[in-house]
Amino acid sequence: MSGSAPVRDYAIDQMNRLLTTLAFRVHLAAKSPGPDQIHDVRVGIRRFSQGLRMFGDFFPKREAKKIRKLLKRMMRLTSKIRDRDIALEYLAELKHDQHRQRLEKERAAYEREFSEMTSRWSGRDFSVKWRRGLALRRV
Repeated sequence: MSGSAPVRDYAIDQMNRLLTTLAFRVHLAAKSPGPDQIHDVRVGIRRFSQGLRMFGDFFPKREAKKIRKLLKRMMRLTSKIRDRDIALEYLAELKHDQHRQRLEKERAAYEREFSEMTSRWSGRDFSVKWRRGLALRRV
């Protein structure tokens, strides 16, 4: 047993936990993509991405890179949704409706795109595939 085995075990445990949380949040947001659910997906993406970087030495580089690329796409899309959520919230506080309709329309379009993306991810059973690709099982 090498000195890095306990660290590797810790990394695997943490990444399993982070991936489970991310998959759960993506699943909830796919069903109901409200502002809180979108925010939770973004938090899950950030945390899982940080884990990939922090524990990168323990996982196949190529697989981690592919996953980070997919996460980046999802993050960009959820950013567009989140930006509109924040703007709509701000306009509601000001009781200002001038741009509300346009922002709601844009958000709905991005939400449809998000729904398509989460359907593809779920259809491919992304968390199982990523777990296998990153070898998140102890050997």
